[in-house]
Amino acid sequence: MGTTRIDGINIVERIKSLVDNLSEEKQEQLLDLLIEWQQTEQRNDERIPCLIAVSYADQKRVYHDFIQDLSKGGVFIETREPLTVGEKISLTFAMPASQSHFKISGEIVRSAAEGVGIRFENKLSKYQEEIIRKLVGRDPFR
Repeated sequence: MGTTRIDGINIVERIKSLVDNLSEEKQEQLLDLLIEWQQTEQRNDERIPCLIAVSYADQKRVYHDFIQDLSKGGVFIETREPLTVGEKISLTFAMPASQSHFKISGEIVRSAAEGVGIRFENKLSKYQEEIIRKLVGRDPFR
């Protein structure tokens, strides 16, 4: 793999130099951002921004927070709870303006200061996709 240069400057070396001069807190924030960018590029399913109340439980207790985005394969929950990557959880939520409730199991695949990313054990069913499609007024899964 060749070295990428812009105006004669080695990009990787320049980035390393800049990162070395950041505070530890800024380095952690940058790491979170880079991980988020990488995961976004690796996603198979489009995410729909939303704000949906959710109840979810791990082995210890039940939590109540908000889903910030939703896809066929998972959700991102805004929370300050100290949850661990790899934990299995079950979620229950209802789409706004709908009587349809979703109960689905998942696993925490990302934990950041602003919340947790959950991958569903099984992708949403065609019926569940159709409910979401009708409520958002477009086909978010194409």
